[in-house]
Amino acid sequence: MDKVNLVSNPINTLRKSIIDGVIDGTLGSGIVVTRQQVMSEFNGKFKDNYLSVILSNSEMDANQKGYRPFTIRIAEGKYQIHPVELLYRMRDRKLI
Repeated sequence: MDKVNLVSNPINTLRKSIIDGVIDGTLGSGIVVTRQQVMSEFNGKFKDNYLSVILSNSEMDANQKGYRPFTIRIAEGKYQIHPVELLYRMRDRKLI
């Protein structure tokens, strides 16, 4: 992936980048992504403190301030991107 322009909300930018990677098939396996894959893919593009917690803090039940829920934890360090979030992002990108 190209270097991401870090705007005023890096968490939102990282969220979109993860979802885009899953949609484009460049990140994860199907709609499942691991913490390690996210850290490897975006290393140097975002701060490590965002990379290490984005998936867990974005769990549907997490209620973490500043993190919009978009993941479902399926195992330690392994997350499914919520299908509705994929659909919303595909609509934003005018893919559907």
